[in-house]
Amino acid sequence: MSRIRLIDKPECPFCWRVRIAAALQGRAMHSMDRSDPDVLVEWQRLSPSQTVPVMIEDDLVLTDSGPMLEYLAETGSALLPDFPRRRAEARSWIVYGDNVLGRSLREVVFEKRDKPESEWDQGRIRRGTRGFLSGLPALEMALRDENFLLGNWPTLAECALFPRFALALLYGVDIPADFPRTRQWFGRQAIHPAFLSSSPERVRNILVDFA
Repeated sequence: MSRIRLIDKPECPFCWRVRIAAALQGRAMHSMDRSDPDVLVEWQRLSPSQTVPVMIEDDLVLTDSGPMLEYLAETGSALLPDFPRRRAEARSWIVYGDNVLGRSLREVVFEKRDKPESEWDQGRIRRGTRGFLSGLPALEMALRDENFLLGNWPTLAECALFPRFALALLYGVDIPADFPRTRQWFGRQAIHPAFLSSSPERVRNILVDFA
């Protein structure tokens, strides 16, 4: 199997999920930072929407993380449950992560990321934080006796959700103590080699401290 190349940004959750999926499979993937001038030229040529990630394997070029995850799941070791109903559930958690958690967390990240603290819009940060936390009860209810959402091993659901929670921690949004199952679930991922190795360097110490 040929090595996959991924044009990405280290903290982009859509890039991050693809790196996690490949790492869970033990699959060779060469990550190329879009900010590199040489990589930037290739990215501009390959990505019609001028977004990341871009995944290249031989003559295959994919420019959206959804098809990338599906391709990895279909061509490598299991990233989805065996039964159709559970597979649908895994995919639905990806949508939950993007539409419920991601949209709210983006407000916090975008407000804090490139501004000095004195210029932060605290109202925007509070709204984003409230929106993110309001999505946690659904996840807490879904987590029961298994180690991960859909069994005792991570699936595409964790690949997509983990970056959201790791970014939340990085930008000051913790998982409250009244969501103990969610905290335990995230803690298992935080010490998992595939999740840890796929995370941006400045996130790793936060993950170790959390676990």
